Amino acid sequence: MSGEAETHGPRSAPARPAERMSTGPGRVRRVWRPAVAILGLVLAALFFVVYRQVLTIVQKPSWPPAASAVTSAGAQLATQRFAARSDPKPADVGMPYAWSTAATIEPWPEGKNFFPRIFADVERAHSSVHILMFGWREGEIGTKLADLLVQKLKQGVEVRIIVDGQGSQVFGPAGPMFTRLADAGAQIVVNDLLPWDEDGLYPDHRQFDWTQDDVGHADHRKLYVIDGTVVWIGGAGIEDHFANGKFHDVMVRVTGNVVRQAQALFLMSFRGHGAPLPPDLSKYFPVQPEPGTVPIALLQVAPGGFQSATQAIRALIDHARARLDIMNPYFTDADMIGRVVAAAKRGVKVRIVVSEKSNNPQATAALKHHYGELIRAGVKIWEYPGAVVHAKLVVADDAVVFGTVNFDAWALYRNYEVAMMARSAAAATLFEERVFGPDIARSHPGTPPSGVGARLQGWLWDKLAYFL
Repeated sequence: MSGEAETHGPRSAPARPAERMSTGPGRVRRVWRPAVAILGLVLAALFFVVYRQVLTIVQKPSWPPAASAVTSAGAQLATQRFAARSDPKPADVGMPYAWSTAATIEPWPEGKNFFPRIFADVERAHSSVHILMFGWREGEIGTKLADLLVQKLKQGVEVRIIVDGQGSQVFGPAGPMFTRLADAGAQIVVNDLLPWDEDGLYPDHRQFDWTQDDVGHADHRKLYVIDGTVVWIGGAGIEDHFANGKFHDVMVRVTGNVVRQAQALFLMSFRGHGAPLPPDLSKYFPVQPEPGTVPIALLQVAPGGFQSATQAIRALIDHARARLDIMNPYFTDADMIGRVVAAAKRGVKVRIVVSEKSNNPQATAALKHHYGELIRAGVKIWEYPGAVVHAKLVVADDAVVFGTVNFDAWALYRNYEVAMMARSAAAATLFEERVFGPDIARSHPGTPPSGVGARLQGWLWDKLAYFL
């Protein structure tokens, strides 16, 4: 073979010798260099998109609430206006809520205490059950709630559900449970933490969202609104490890005017995922049986920089005078740690309750890196044995914060989170009697890590806290 292609018709000019060599090292380098460059550009573009949408931290002034904040009296109107938007997005729910009132605030630690009470409230529902949940799995407790909701649907009770696709494994093992609920008449929307983001009712009416605005943003909230008169809020998912005591958590039952604002947050979030709402929303915003007198505020974190929860907690820590109690499973944010140290140095009695053994060893190592600094400032660190501490609580003097906000970069700045802050000496006492007092009594003091390996590990994970 001469190396020239066989031709018909007019002969083409002979190829140059260099062009005949198609398999030599030089030819390989000429082919691969552009390919590598293109691949590099693609990877760089992907990193830029991921960093911008997922990792970038934006902070907008979100606390205290402005005069235009959504009041309990204006909650229905605010929801109607949101629903009337042409294309509302999930993150559009990031808006301030005005101070309101609570009639009752009841913290219940341990799934054996709160799950029966939540189920009892659902059983008594006669109008609507709305559930916003990060983790709802197909285990014993999750299936039990699904069975109860199917019964309520048969009784004519409306059921709406917002779940995180990854946290609840909607498109994995839990899929049949959610499909059964949808077949029974429940309206369900899914937050798509992972690609691809689709909006609309699960499972058959979801459509591709070209903005892909859910991707990278976990919906970490846990909220029940029952008949528009009862709220349950806290850190526990509908999962067996919360029911059997392997995870130590607290759910709080709240009644009063603030329930109207929690209802608005749920319905706006539901609409933001492309689901329909009825034209008349009045049934979801009844006059509260007891409006209450305890000052309370609904707090949020929403992607895009709205962080009333983060900023309210900062202010609470900064203005603590006598006591500061914190229970949190993932305490890695340097800014929060610095504020706690400052509080202890000015004479505030500070106690922190964490797990003796966490389900996130990286976050534990990052916090232990600061043990020495915290202890020297006067902070008492208590490590709770036998279960993973998962509650997210702050008590500062006579104010309490409870909800879903971890003290890490994801919860404080990036995820969807929800919390409530109440100013009540009685509520603070109740949290001490039911949670902090008993938990500290069975815990042991934390000590700084010893050994070069442990200290190096702590230093490394502390430096990576932005990503934890």
